[in-house]
Amino acid sequence: MPKYARIFTRGLANRWNGGTLPEDASNTNDSMKLHYAEWKFRAENMSLYRVTKRVGGAQPLALAALLLLVTWLAGCGTTVYKQGDRAADSAQSAALGFQTESQALAGTMATLSDLVDKPAPDLKPQYQSFSAALDGLVAALKRGEVAHNHLVRSNAAFLATWDKQLTTMTNADIRSRSEARRADVSNQFDAAHKRCLEAQDALRSLIGYLQDLRKALSMDLTRGGIDAAKPLVRNANTTADKVQADLAQAGTDLKALSVQMSSGRGQVTQ
Repeated sequence: MPKYARIFTRGLANRWNGGTLPEDASNTNDSMKLHYAEWKFRAENMSLYRVTKRVGGAQPLALAALLLLVTWLAGCGTTVYKQGDRAADSAQSAALGFQTESQALAGTMATLSDLVDKPAPDLKPQYQSFSAALDGLVAALKRGEVAHNHLVRSNAAFLATWDKQLTTMTNADIRSRSEARRADVSNQFDAAHKRCLEAQDALRSLIGYLQDLRKALSMDLTRGGIDAAKPLVRNANTTADKVQADLAQAGTDLKALSVQMSSGRGQVTQ
């Protein structure tokens, strides 16, 4: 085998074995020196290749664990207030639910009054409008109940996390003040929660009354049936006014609660 071929063969072998450039490479011609120069560049960078290969191939799980740890540490300081924001958003959604219920109730009572006070020659279209509005009111109540239940769960998670943070505080004064604030928020939630339940119960009772009235009218959709229903409708209107007040107060309380729990609503008091 020619001398330059033996030198080049040893170079190729050393290329993957971390060897060095053969000492007698300087004795080859210029063409072969180009090959040796290329081989030398690759050999000198082989250590970097091996390190990269180990990091990218043999240790991906370790790198992933490190990234998760960094992410977790970065998020530890923001978890609590984000849970408060979620609870605040839930309170705001529940407040909007009560507003929707109020609007649906107003529409239902308007169609009922139109049927009883301004009966048309054909009573069916007015009755159907009332029936459809009542169905919409029932659906609004169900959505409101879902939103309120979500608020209860979000608030419980928020307060539980707050309690956990209190156990980690070492300064007695800071812990005492935080405990007082936690108690204020909890008491405000309890008051709003109670008012919401009362408003929902009142609306649910009124809906049952209106559903019975609808059944009576469906069986006697006549002028005589309309006249017989007038005192019942007056009772329903009186009750509806009280329910509207309850719904409005519940919505107001929930909006105030949302401000108390949110990091992005309301103003800081001195």
